[in-house]
This record gives sequence, structure tokens and C-alpha cells, in this order.
Amino acid sequence: MNFVICEKRQSLLLASGHCLVMGGPGSGKTTLALLKATKRIKDGLLPGQKVLFLSFSRAAVARIVDASKGEIPPDQTGSLSIQTFHSFFWQILQGYAYLVGSPRMLSIVPAHDEKAMSNGINRGSIEWAPWEISRHEMFSRQGRVCFDLFAPLTAKIMSRSKTIRDRVAKRFPLVLVDEAQDAGDDQWTCVKLIAEKSQVICLADPNQMIYDFLPGVGPARIDQIRASLTPHEVDLGVENHRSPKTEIAAFARDILLGKVRGAAYKGVSKYKFGPSVSNRDMAIRRSIGILSQRIKEETGNAPTSIALIASYGNGVAIISSALQKEKPIRHQVLFDEAFTLLSSRAAAFLLEPKELSRNESDIATLLELVGAAFRARGKQTAHKKWISCVSYANSCRKGSIPTFNIVTAASTLVATARHRKWTGDPSRDWLSVKQDMRQVNEVSFSEITSSLDYLVAFARGGRIRDSLSEIWIQHGAYVGAREALNTALTQEQLISAGEELQGIHVMNMHKCKGKQFDGVVLYRQQHHSPFLWRNEPSPRMYSRRLLHMAITRARAHVLILDEACSKCSIIDEHTL
Repeated sequence: MNFVICEKRQSLLLASGHCLVMGGPGSGKTTLALLKATKRIKDGLLPGQKVLFLSFSRAAVARIVDASKGEIPPDQTGSLSIQTFHSFFWQILQGYAYLVGSPRMLSIVPAHDEKAMSNGINRGSIEWAPWEISRHEMFSRQGRVCFDLFAPLTAKIMSRSKTIRDRVAKRFPLVLVDEAQDAGDDQWTCVKLIAEKSQVICLADPNQMIYDFLPGVGPARIDQIRASLTPHEVDLGVENHRSPKTEIAAFARDILLGKVRGAAYKGVSKYKFGPSVSNRDMAIRRSIGILSQRIKEETGNAPTSIALIASYGNGVAIISSALQKEKPIRHQVLFDEAFTLLSSRAAAFLLEPKELSRNESDIATLLELVGAAFRARGKQTAHKKWISCVSYANSCRKGSIPTFNIVTAASTLVATARHRKWTGDPSRDWLSVKQDMRQVNEVSFSEITSSLDYLVAFARGGRIRDSLSEIWIQHGAYVGAREALNTALTQEQLISAGEELQGIHVMNMHKCKGKQFDGVVLYRQQHHSPFLWRNEPSPRMYSRRLLHMAITRARAHVLILDEACSKCSIIDEHTL
């Protein structure tokens, strides 16, 4: 990137007080922050000190890690700590949670487990207040802490203890906060407390505020940063270093502002498909080749990373299913569904060694795991299925196996797993489990199998595959496969691998934030990926902000894969 250190950028590099860097996607906020980190490291740190770079998502952390390789000299990378808020808060909780009433030993309740334990309720429902009390009791009595309690508990610790604030400030004299506009109240409280003695640099873009439906997140945050920190402010505006040889950023801005220029945009195109399932699936598969060809024609190079992005989960499932038909196209699905993660626990259980003497107990365990997955959905029919599974499991443990279809299917799966000769290759063995689930031809296991397609033979999580491989090498069997799976999933939520995204990725719009790809396919279909947020009044600013953010993930080309027989007011008005 040709990054010019102009006067305004130089003013940030030289500033000794707090700063606020504003700018659109690709304007160079991250690069400037890393240059600031490099200067602080070169100016000298005390033994044990580091520069802290905080971001919200593991994907954003991975992007920052990759960007730092080009900006931070190799001998200085150890002086830069790039973390998610969750991983940073977890470190503080591990050391000081006893100050807010927890046993010294903590354990994490993954989000998908919390969904099952709470019967799938959502924040804002009438059942939420009792659940809030329950999870605080779980923390104080058992030391088990849910992910979204990390921030409020850490804020309470830091608010109460000046000593801990001083220790954090002494260790991190410079703190860089990515996507500061998305900070919730508790996260912002922690940043303000750190700012008492550390220099804080906030990076923000109000047009990328897509999480303002979460508690405490809202447009007032940037004004609060200004009021509390009185920062030196640098505005990078609409400079574009991500896709500089295209008009992708201009198209995204026009979408955001509702501006129609009546001409095509370089680096943006549209491909329409008919409404039938076969036409739709064929178009999804073809879109990868079309996009790749256009990028090669425009840049001279084939793309190394492509994202297919839908509005929400139904569209993601359709895309992934289409890519797995005929000759499967290898891809990775980014998802956040509790049902899928809990379903993976049932599959992991089937990998574990089975003995005939434990037959009834194993059938009961499998039924309980299936029931927990459905419980997380929170719907009445799913809740009834959970109750039934628990009842059937209790009967099995008493030595009486019911004759209901789901119990018969579970019994067949346990027997099949007991006799199967596993290969020791987790990916192949996982596919065998999925095939076995399909063959029992029972509706609940069919749903679980479909959800497991999201994992696409472990392409989503290398840690899962590596953990299972390790226990196979150690035992010659998948002993403790569920525990290995749980550990890997928890680590994935706390730690980023720091690797640049390569290959083909499928995700919803919220999941694409913080990522960059050579090319992006935006899938629009009236019912499953409409681009228009439900019940939003004109001028549909939330929908426009979300689409603006998704468009600007592309470095070289954006292809809009558009259903031919339906309308979209914020896309149809543009010439593509």
C-alpha cells in the first residue's frame, strides 16, 4: 500500500495524549494505528511492557495480525499484543474474579451451552431477567462464567480496584481500540479506566455501526469518546487503500447515501438467476468462476480469497448446500448457531469408544445430547423434543429402551459406532458419522446432519481436527472426543489463529465485518437473503449500512448474484 505520512497522520504519530482516528473502510486506520504502535515500541518500553491492540472479533484480530507483519519489524512483534476484548477480559478474570465473588477456579460456559441451559431465550424476552439472575448465581457459586458476562465483570473489577487499573496501565502504556463505535457500556467503561494512565487511540467509523441493536451500543459512543478523552482527532475521510484501482468504495458510498449516478462502477457487476432451485444452485456455483475470471481480467491475477455473503443464516445454508452438490466445491462456513455446535457434540460422542456393556447408557447419552441441541432453539416444538429425549434417556438408564423412532435411531447409531473401524483421520471419520446419521432416516438426526454440513469436514476449525488427531495418536481411539471438541470451540472463541483468509468462505453479513477478500459475491434472494432488513422504514439506513459494509470487504471485485423475478429498492436503482 502506498501510505503517505501526511501532516494529519504525522500529528497522530507525534501525539502524546489520547487520539480518535475517524475514516471509512480501507482508509488506513489500522495501518496508521500500527505505525503508532511501531513508533511507541521504538521509543522504548520498560521490561514487561507491551502495546495493546484490542478488537471485537477474532477475524479482525487475524486481519490486524496479518497487517502488522508488513508494518512491525520482526524483532519487535513480541512487543505488540493483539487481542479480542474477550481474551483480554478473560485474562483479568482469571486473576481477579475472586474480587467480585467467584471461586478462584473459573470455567467458561460457551455461548451454545448457555443457549441450551436457558431454553434458547433471547435478551429482551420476559424470561431473560430470571436467567440473568441464574447465570450470576452460577458464576458466584460454581465459577462458571458466560461469555457476555466477561465485560461487565471486568468493568466491575477495574472500577473497584485502582491497583489493578495501575497494573494494566503499567503493562500497556499504549492501547489501540479498533471499531470503537461498537463498544458497549461495559467495554467502554474499561477503556475509560485504562485511559486514566495509558494513552488510548480509538479507531472509529460511524457508518460501520451494525451492532447498535446490542445493549449499550449506539451512535452516541463517538461523542462520548470525545467528551471523556478530549482526544486529538484525525479524520481520514473516504480515502481508499483497500480497493484503490476500482470504484467499489464509491458504489458502497452511493448505496449508503441513496445516491444514484446512473452509470456502471469499475469492479462491480451483477449476474441474475431464475427463481427455480436448480437455476439458483447453478448460479451460486457459477458465480465463483465468473468472479474469478473478472478479477483475473482486471488485475492479471487469480483471486486467492473469495467470500459468498448472504443477509442471514438461511441464505448461508442455501449457498453451502449448493456448493456441496454434484462435484463439491471446498469452502468454509462461518456461522454462530448454537444448534450446530451442540449437534457437533453428539457427533463427537459417536466417535468415542463404545462397549456393549454400556449400551443403554450410551443410547441415553446420545439422546440427551440431541435433546440439548433442540433445547437451544427455544421454540415450543423444539422444547417438547428436548423433554421427550430426556424422558427416553431416563428410561434407557433404567434398562428399558422405548420403541419410539428417535430411540431406535439412537440405538442403531450407537451399535454402528461400536462396530465401526475408525481410520484415525478426523475429517474422514466425521463424514462417516454424518453418513450414519443420514442412513437411520429419522427426522431429528436428519436435522442434526444438515446442521453439521456447516462444519464442512472440519474446514471451519483446524483446532477441532488437530485436537482429535492428537488424542488418536495418544490412544489409538477418540477417547474424550467431546472434551477435545469443547476445548477447541472455546479456544476458537478466545483466540485467533492470526492467519489471512484464503480460499472460499460463506457467511452472513454480520460475520463478514472486519474481513477482507479479493472478491465478494453478494447473494440476493427475496426470502432468504433480501438485503432489506425486516420491517425497516424508508430510507432503510440499517440495511444500507450493512450492505455498505459487506461491499467494502472486497479488494478487487464485487459480484451481485441477483434473483431475477424479485425487486430490491436499494440495488435496482443502480446501473450495474
